[in-house]
Amino acid sequence: MGKQACYLAVDFGTSNVHVTLIDQQTAEAVAGANKKYRWYTPAADQIELDADEMWTASEEAVADAIRRGGTGISVAAMTFSFFGDNITPVDGNGNALYKMLPGFCGRSHREVETIDREIGADRYGDITGNTLTTLSSASKILWLRRNRPEIFAQAKAFYTNQQYVMHKLGFGDIQDRTMAARKLAYDVKEDKWSAPILDVCGMAEEQLGRDIVESQTVVGKVRHYGRVDLGGMVPVTIGCHDVSASLLAAGVKTDKIETLGVLMGTYEQIGYFSDKFITGCNDFGDSLIFSCCYNSPFKGKYTVMDAFPTAGAMLEWYCKNLLMNPKADIGEMIAKADLQKESRLFVLPYMENYHGAVVGMSLATTLDDIFAALLRSLAYQFIACIDYIKGTADGIFCNIHFGGGGSRSDKLIELRADLLNARVGRMRNIELPSLGSCILASLGNGWSKTVEEAQSQVRNGVLYFEPNDANGKRQRASYETYKKLSADYLRNH
Repeated sequence: MGKQACYLAVDFGTSNVHVTLIDQQTAEAVAGANKKYRWYTPAADQIELDADEMWTASEEAVADAIRRGGTGISVAAMTFSFFGDNITPVDGNGNALYKMLPGFCGRSHREVETIDREIGADRYGDITGNTLTTLSSASKILWLRRNRPEIFAQAKAFYTNQQYVMHKLGFGDIQDRTMAARKLAYDVKEDKWSAPILDVCGMAEEQLGRDIVESQTVVGKVRHYGRVDLGGMVPVTIGCHDVSASLLAAGVKTDKIETLGVLMGTYEQIGYFSDKFITGCNDFGDSLIFSCCYNSPFKGKYTVMDAFPTAGAMLEWYCKNLLMNPKADIGEMIAKADLQKESRLFVLPYMENYHGAVVGMSLATTLDDIFAALLRSLAYQFIACIDYIKGTADGIFCNIHFGGGGSRSDKLIELRADLLNARVGRMRNIELPSLGSCILASLGNGWSKTVEEAQSQVRNGVLYFEPNDANGKRQRASYETYKKLSADYLRNH
């Protein structure tokens, strides 16, 4: 009897790397492993990660997943998904010179002002498809130039996490188009690095990388993942940005408007694929929605995305700083939370921009009350994203499909269905970035000829949730109060 052929999917999240062995025939998860890595906070507005720690964590997770898979499996292909908006300066040998600067690090406010002054926020948005904020890796590179000139001078390149991993595997500084676009110095319509942004930041094209390929590209074969023996020569698909991969796994079509995909994690991200560039990035307005339009895994198409930057991160913040228990079981806490209780307590979860607030507390307010209000506020932010993204599409979305770690809770999905007053679905396999990267591997290795065929082969069923009318009316009334409170607060702070 032959061995069970599996994809080895490696998904780099903002705080964990998830490695999953996925059966090539059934798309079922065979075995998996997670490894955490640290966030460093050298100053109040600074967050850093360590590229080498991420690599080591991925080695350990790959080793654990293969060990758990047992001797009866064989790795047919390795494939990847990556969180975007990050940069690591490296020397000529690809070694990190400084910590990784992620998009959610807010240190580059002055550099954003410089880019705004020299290029203009509207023009920047038209070039990159992105609102001009500290998410921009270009602004982080300019920060290094000004504040760590010795690092900037030594930097031969500025790698994304994708490039760092590809270099570790022996493939140089290669990157796919989605991750190049997420450096936010890329002209997404012209499909090249933006000369005006390069000039302002003092960068050269060579430092950002000229070897840009399609997301399904098989970049080569490896026998080892670092120190881990894979048991044979394995083809490596470069993969893409985690949101684009998630949309594929959520059943979002590349040829028509039909389904919205939702990835619930550190960010709550909502999106679809478009044949045209969507102008008019949201400027954070009254609800601090982050929206963008950037290159999809498929040439000539775009990923249109809305996101709320501190969704899952807010739950971790609550456990660490209010509950004083960073290891608390968030799933158990959600299960116990009373989300239907009448309450005048609201959380404005805008922590990334120093606008976070808890409003409506009394001497009787408990931590449980705050946690429930926080969960409701994240659902309200989701609805704000839905309201915005619907206005960017020519067609009508018939389905909304959820995945990601935050979607495990029936209660959170039901709350969103109630607020929408519409049926919503949760994918059977919620590890959307990993499953989406397998779809790309199927295409890249020639096991399927079209995106639709690959989605069919790497199938993912849907469990649907119906709205509760009474709960929905009460929650929608609360949402209207939240919107007014949020708008008034943001105008004055």
